[in-house]
Amino acid sequence: MNIPTFLRSRTALFVLSAVALVIVVFIVLVQIGRRANPRPPETEAVDIINRSTDVPMVAPVERDLDRIRERGTLTVLAPYNSTTYFLYRGEPLGYEFELLREFAKERDLTLRMIVVTDRKSLYPLLNSGEGDIAAARLVPTDEARRDVAFTHALYRTEPALVQQEEPPGEANLPEPVERALQHAPEEEQEEEEELPEFEINARLVTRPRQLAGETVTLPQKSEYKRTLFELSDEISGDIHVVEAESPIGDEALAKLVAAGDVEFTVMQSNIAALKEAEFTNLKVRPVVGRTHGVAWAVRKNAPQLLSELNAWIEEKKNEKLFGGLYAKYFVDRRSHRERVASEYLTSATGKLCQYDDLLKRHAAELQWDWRLLASQAFQESRFKPEARSWAGATGLLQLMPRTAQEFGVRDPRDPEQNVQGAVKFLKWLTDYWTKRIDDEGERLKFILASYNTGAGHVEDAQRLTEKYGGDPRRWDDVSYWLLQKSTQQYSSDPVVKFGFCRGVEPVTYVGRILERFEHYKQFVTVAEAGDVLSGPRLARAQSLPLPRPSRPRESSSSSRSTPRLRNVEATRSSYRPRSTPRSRSLSRGERA
Repeated sequence: MNIPTFLRSRTALFVLSAVALVIVVFIVLVQIGRRANPRPPETEAVDIINRSTDVPMVAPVERDLDRIRERGTLTVLAPYNSTTYFLYRGEPLGYEFELLREFAKERDLTLRMIVVTDRKSLYPLLNSGEGDIAAARLVPTDEARRDVAFTHALYRTEPALVQQEEPPGEANLPEPVERALQHAPEEEQEEEEELPEFEINARLVTRPRQLAGETVTLPQKSEYKRTLFELSDEISGDIHVVEAESPIGDEALAKLVAAGDVEFTVMQSNIAALKEAEFTNLKVRPVVGRTHGVAWAVRKNAPQLLSELNAWIEEKKNEKLFGGLYAKYFVDRRSHRERVASEYLTSATGKLCQYDDLLKRHAAELQWDWRLLASQAFQESRFKPEARSWAGATGLLQLMPRTAQEFGVRDPRDPEQNVQGAVKFLKWLTDYWTKRIDDEGERLKFILASYNTGAGHVEDAQRLTEKYGGDPRRWDDVSYWLLQKSTQQYSSDPVVKFGFCRGVEPVTYVGRILERFEHYKQFVTVAEAGDVLSGPRLARAQSLPLPRPSRPRESSSSSRSTPRLRNVEATRSSYRPRSTPRSRSLSRGERA
C-alpha cells in the first residue's frame, strides 16, 4: 500500500467513526429527552378512521398476497367494538385484532388498521382496495358471497333474542350502568315527528313462536333479517322487522333494549351474553336460528390470501392461541366488567398493606395524600404486585407494557419500579390536565379516568359533551358521555378520535377510588398518613359513595313533544320511549 492510499484509508476511517459517534450521541440525546418528557401512548396519533357512508359496491381491485408481501403491509378494515378492535389504556386490543396481528407477524408483515364507521360500506371499501381483509364479527351469507369471499370460521355462534327482563329502575343496576342507560340530550330536529307507541310484554318470550305479531329491531343490513323472515314463515305469524338507522349497531341496540327504548333485538349469542353481564336487566333467550360461523372477508380475486388465511386458521384453531383469546374476550365476563367490586379495610390497625411506606414516599412527589394513592393501588391490583390484568397491565398500579416502557420500568412486578413509574405517569397526567381543567377537585377525576382508560378517550368524551350542550370541564357531564362511547352510535361520532371505550370502567374506577379514599381516612389518621397533602387541595376532591350526578344540560333547541300513552290491557304495560333511533319497517317484499 503506498502512502497516499494509506492516508486516504485513515481519513475515511476517521470520518466514518465521527459520523457513527454523532449518530450514537443523537440517539442518546433523544432517549434522554424522551425520559425527561415521556409521552404516554394514550395521547399518540390514533388509527385512520374512514367515515365514508353508503359506499357503492365496486369490482375488486387486483391485489393478492404476493403484492401484499411486496408492499410489506397487511391492511385490515374493522369497526371499533367491544371484541373486534378497540384501544384500552393506549394499547390496541380485540379478539380479531390479536389473531390478525399474529398472522401478520408470522409472515413478517406490518399490520395496519383502518377503522370503518359505516358497517354497510365495509365490503365496498374492501373491494376498492382500502384494505385487504374485513374483520367485524362477519356472518357469511349468500348475498354477501356475491361480492366477497369468506375464510373458514373463527368460531361458531347462533342468533339469540335480547329482551328486557325488568325495567332499569327495578333491576338494582350499578350506578354507572344506570347512568349509561339515561337518554342523551336530543339534537335539534328539522321537523317535529311523532314516534310510534309500542308495548313491552310483562312476560318474557321463551319460545320463538311467541314472537308472532311482535316487532324486532335490527341494525341496517343485518344478517339476521332473513333469519327472522324464515322464522316468521315457520311459525305462521308475522314478525315485524325494523331496521335502525346507521350507525346504530347490535351492541347499541342491546343497550336500547335494556333502557326500554327498543322491545327486542337479535344478535350473536356470545356478544349478547356479554351485554347481559353488563346490563343485568337483560335476558338473552331464546335462540331463534341455526348455528353459524363467524369469519373474515377478502376480495374474491385474492385466492392466495384466502388460502393462506384458511390454512393458518385450521392450523391454529386447536392451539392455545384461538382458545385463549376466545376465553379472554368472550368468556371472562368479569374482565368485561373490569373489577367493579369494592372491598375495604376491616381492621383498626391503621395499616393498609405492606407497601404503605413505599406509597407514602412516592405520593409526596405528587403532593397527594398517600391514602388516595393507596386506594388507587387497591383498585388496580388489591395490593398484589404480581397481578396481571386480562389486557396485560401488570403490578401494584397495573402499568400497561408501553406505558411501563415509556416511563423506564423494566420489571413492572417489582413494587418499587412499578410505583415509581406509575407516579411519573400520574405526574405527566397532572401536568396535562392542569392546562385544561382549572378546578383541582374536578381535575383529579380527569387524571384518574385518564390513568384507567387513556387521556384520548376522556378528551373524546369532552368533545361529545361540548357538542351536545354540556360542560367539558365538569366530570359529571363528561362521565356521562364517556359511558356513551361504548355504543357505535357515539364512538363513531365525527368528533370522536379514539373510538370505542368501555365507559363503565373508568367511571366506576373514579367513583370507587374516591369512595374508598374516604373510607381509608376513617382508619388511618393524618399523623399516620405522613407529612403529605391533606388540606384544602384534596378536600375539594373528596367524594361521597358514587353520587348520582345530574344529566348533562339539555340543549335549548330540543323540542320533541311526547304523545299521550294509550291504555292497554292489564297484562301489558304501555311504554313510549323518550328517544329512539330513526328506523324503518321492512315488508315481506324486501326479503331479498
